[in-house]
Amino acid sequence: MSNLQRNMHDDVTHWPFGGSDGFGGFTFGTPIKFKARWEDKNVLFLTLSGEEEVSNAVVYVPQSVDIGDYLGLGDLTASPDPTAISGPNRVRGYNRSTDLRGLHEIMKAIL
Repeated sequence: MSNLQRNMHDDVTHWPFGGSDGFGGFTFGTPIKFKARWEDKNVLFLTLSGEEEVSNAVVYVPQSVDIGDYLGLGDLTASPDPTAISGPNRVRGYNRSTDLRGLHEIMKAIL
């Protein structure tokens, strides 16, 4: 277990993006709760289209997430739709790297 994983104390809920519902809305997979490290901070990052944006939060996650998924701080699994409640944010950026020794993956979602 890496030092980063030992410091993942925050409950985070993940809604995988499912696609369009055909009526102008979106569908999401079943929400999943896991431990992560949530940092409310503003970071300048580049989107996939090459535009500069500022994040609302950076979340170190123990599993892969995709751009377009939603993450929310806390156990929010009672809501099947993250856009229907206050708090969850869309993943706008994602980075995966290894630690300096190449032993552990570091996955970071930018909201």
